[in-house]
Amino acid sequence: MFFGKRGKDEELETILVETEVFSCMDETCIGWMRKEFVSDDLLCPMCGKEMIQEIRELPKI
Repeated sequence: MFFGKRGKDEELETILVETEVFSCMDETCIGWMRKEFVSDDLLCPMCGKEMIQEIRELPKI
């Protein structure tokens, strides 16, 4: 068997799309999640503070 590196033309491209996310309002917390996975109470799962909506460029899932 041969396990070589992929050629430059065979590398997979990462497609970024503008995605709605909710991020924690606390400046010391780095918590955020995609809109599709946010809980109903809009509280940060890491620290319990409120979250605000914003747009980020993320890889397409």
